[in-house]
Amino acid sequence: MLEIIKYNEDEYAFPCLLVLGCFDGLHIGHAELLKKAKLQAKINGLDLGVMMFTNGKGGRQVFTFEERLEILEQFNVKFVLAVDYNAQFKKTTPKEFLDVLDAKLNVKAYMSGRDFRFGADAKGKSSTIKSYAEDDENGVWFMPVKDVTYVGEKVSTTLIKQCIEGGNMVKAGALLGRNYYVTGFVIEGANRGKKLLSFPTVNMRYPSDKVEVKKGVYKVKCIVSGEEFVGVASYGPRPTFDETSNVLEAHIYNYVGALYGRAVTIEFIEYIRDIEKFDSPEALKAQLKEDLKRAKQKV
Repeated sequence: MLEIIKYNEDEYAFPCLLVLGCFDGLHIGHAELLKKAKLQAKINGLDLGVMMFTNGKGGRQVFTFEERLEILEQFNVKFVLAVDYNAQFKKTTPKEFLDVLDAKLNVKAYMSGRDFRFGADAKGKSSTIKSYAEDDENGVWFMPVKDVTYVGEKVSTTLIKQCIEGGNMVKAGALLGRNYYVTGFVIEGANRGKKLLSFPTVNMRYPSDKVEVKKGVYKVKCIVSGEEFVGVASYGPRPTFDETSNVLEAHIYNYVGALYGRAVTIEFIEYIRDIEKFDSPEALKAQLKEDLKRAKQKV
């Protein structure tokens, strides 16, 4: 279990290598940085720590703080420096930020991406950390890591959010190194899926803190108690039944059993189509059969 060290509150005494960054998306660029950091920490006998904002940098997140903690465990991270991205932190100068780290943590090495910016007005950069480390009398060193690109584009959380919001889940998954997903508890719906359409579904409230997918119908993977199922999910209104509120609804192929109140994870694989208003439930049912047929096809 990762140890959580609160910025400017908690201390960490063991010599460590601290990776600096926002890490609000934990994409393939971050993975490359963390792999290098893991190796350097092992070579130098240091604990590996990662700075991470608890609430992202405002707005909806690709992955929540708790989800990011789970992802980090594969890199042998010992602790997370948890930073609240609040008004007070935004006023912190680059030197004040590094001074706090020096006072509270036993940092022997820093690593970051070359484009990392920090401190008030984003005035701090990798060269700032390098100069600070070289002036330290305790032999602290700094190593920047080059940006990672995908098909000629720099991998970034901003780009990933654009893909998710635009429905390009294939590209979003490639940039993340995993499918984009949301987890929620199953709530009771209108019970039309099983009774009217012969397509039983689970209904979930879309997490308010996660980046919102484009409204539409998706090929998905549904995970229930660690077991994976093929599925079709729709997010948005249900115009065939004159319902305008946005709902995340999924048909889990070949699942048998009650799910009310249980947690289900939905991984978005591919955008299938826009949400449409059908003339009748029968027409909608026919389309759902086509959607499921596509979802069952292997990529």
